Amino acid sequence: MPYLRDRAIVLRNEPFKEHDRKVVLFGIEHGLLEAVARGASRKEAKQAGHIVPMSEIEVLIAKGAVYDKLAVARLVEQHRAIRDRLGALAFVGSFFDLFERLQRPGIVDPGLYELLLDVLSIGESLPDEPSAERARLLWSAAALKLLDRIGLAPALSHCVSCRENVGESDAWMLPFDGTVACADCYRGLRTAHPNATCLAPTALTLLRFLRREPFGRVLLLTASTDVFAAASHAVSVTLQQAPLSKEPHGSETIFALLS
Repeated sequence: MPYLRDRAIVLRNEPFKEHDRKVVLFGIEHGLLEAVARGASRKEAKQAGHIVPMSEIEVLIAKGAVYDKLAVARLVEQHRAIRDRLGALAFVGSFFDLFERLQRPGIVDPGLYELLLDVLSIGESLPDEPSAERARLLWSAAALKLLDRIGLAPALSHCVSCRENVGESDAWMLPFDGTVACADCYRGLRTAHPNATCLAPTALTLLRFLRREPFGRVLLLTASTDVFAAASHAVSVTLQQAPLSKEPHGSETIFALLS
């Protein structure tokens, strides 16, 4: 029976059959992985504490004909502080849900693994319970960085029609294709895109910042709630063009949990 070894982050853990658990992971060397932890639902199971979501673990997985089995799991870092605070849990949990939905088996990218570690780090280091808008903004920043990494990030610098720079006046984000049109060009596109989202220059500048800067700088941002909300909504619009079979937990889930 062939085996694979990896260091991985636990994205999800759910019941499987009577006493087992199905564990979904993202490994630094193998990407998206799924394995069954036999007997992990039993109270006395030693493996249960090593496969908690948001933990970083070292794994040995036995490849099977029907499903793979988690032979060994050794805890590296549990990130327990995230689960002690609702704001951090909402932010990290919602991002992990989006992350898993945008992955496919066999795609390996150490940069994505680093992004997960960055999200865990910022979730653990949040000084206090963040406001709903702050948590949504962090999620939006993480989502933009994820989309950038997998080649689905929106074009935020130039108008899709005239190719001129945008940002000095209102722009319009077109749903389902992740592009931006300047105000002049949108007049001709309005009929085809009646549900486009208006972006004030401040919101567009914020989106570019979220995509480019590290999470630590996002925590230091100060702006009105309306600007934060506009940027978060724009990211949700951008996700309409992503290959998602089901809408993930996102900024609306975070807002509902923390409001």
